[in-house]
Amino acid sequence: MDIKVGGLSYTSPMRLTDTNEKIEKPQMPFSDFLKNSIYNVSDSQKHTQELTDLLIAGKLDNLHDLTIAAEVSSVNFQALVEVKNRVIDAYKEIMRIQV
Repeated sequence: MDIKVGGLSYTSPMRLTDTNEKIEKPQMPFSDFLKNSIYNVSDSQKHTQELTDLLIAGKLDNLHDLTIAAEVSSVNFQALVEVKNRVIDAYKEIMRIQV
C-alpha cells in the first residue's frame, strides 16, 4: 500500500514471507579463527624479521619487499589488537548484565 502526501510517497513495511530459511552455521569456530589469526600475525612478523636480517647482512636486493612485509605485519598486528579489544569489551558488557 503506497500513500502519497505532498509529492512524497510512503510505502508500507515489507514482511518476510519465508521464515523457515535455514541459518548458515559459521565455517569455523571463533576460537579457531582467533588461533589462526594469531599464527598469521606471528608468521608475518617472523617473515619481516627474516627480511630485516637479510637486509642487515647485505643479501636483500629489494628494499620494497621489506617495506611491504613490515606494513603487512603492522596492519595484521593492529587488526589482532582491535579484535582483542572488542572481545574484552564484549566480555565486560556480558559481565555487567544482571541475572
